[in-house]
Amino acid sequence: MRILLIVTVITTLFYLMTGLVYAEGGFEGALVVKPYPMRVMAFGGGEEGAWARRHPGQTPPWFMRKDLTVISRFSWEEGSPALVTAYALGYLATLLAWVALAIIGAVRLFRVLARRAKANRWLNADA
Repeated sequence: MRILLIVTVITTLFYLMTGLVYAEGGFEGALVVKPYPMRVMAFGGGEEGAWARRHPGQTPPWFMRKDLTVISRFSWEEGSPALVTAYALGYLATLLAWVALAIIGAVRLFRVLARRAKANRWLNADA
């Protein structure tokens, strides 16, 4: 359980600090480092200039800027990128790992409580 917990914490930190950013009006995207931890996995995309039309006069969000720290680039025009599929499956696996850790922890807690209750009954029967 400790190894699962350590791996889950590390992958959670990875997914909190990275994200998929899709370009507006194109089929390109990139795996980037986020400026601060967020639970959201994918950003951007859609029709060219859609964000600017909906938010006139506002500065663009961090994922629309050109100074992103890019880990890897991909394009849907070249086929289905394996990076996107692996990233999404890893994100889901991390969520499932937290659920598994909660279930394992609950089962262990119930076992400990059952052992204590049994020991208390045994001690009370002797008295």
